[in-house]
Amino acid sequence: MATGMLNSNDERILGALAASDRPLSAYDILEQVRSGGLKAPVQVYRSLAKLQRQGLVHRIEALNAFIRCCQADHGGHRPGFVVCRDCGRVREFEDQRMAAIAESAAGSDFDIERISVEVLGHCGRCRGAAASL
Repeated sequence: MATGMLNSNDERILGALAASDRPLSAYDILEQVRSGGLKAPVQVYRSLAKLQRQGLVHRIEALNAFIRCCQADHGGHRPGFVVCRDCGRVREFEDQRMAAIAESAAGSDFDIERISVEVLGHCGRCRGAAASL
């Protein structure tokens, strides 16, 4: 969906997420955009819900945090996420096999609303840092 449908609060939140190299909680976002007019958590949550519906933002459930979608075309996008438990960095990926597995597991009498795959582990950078200690 085009970002022309976004208000200034939505744009500020997207900007904060785009500027971060890690997922941000709603309260982290609020701290970054507070000077731009957003004052209450409910405003951030409202914008995040709208941005999620439009496919512009994803919630990383393991971290209770949000990232900006890395896809240019958000229609029908079913991403998965690789999450480093040490540094919190997240890499978005998409693999059509995830949808096929979910559809096979759900069966024909189940209407899938959303597929959520989060792979938790330790990135190479963090593994390397731990090995050098």
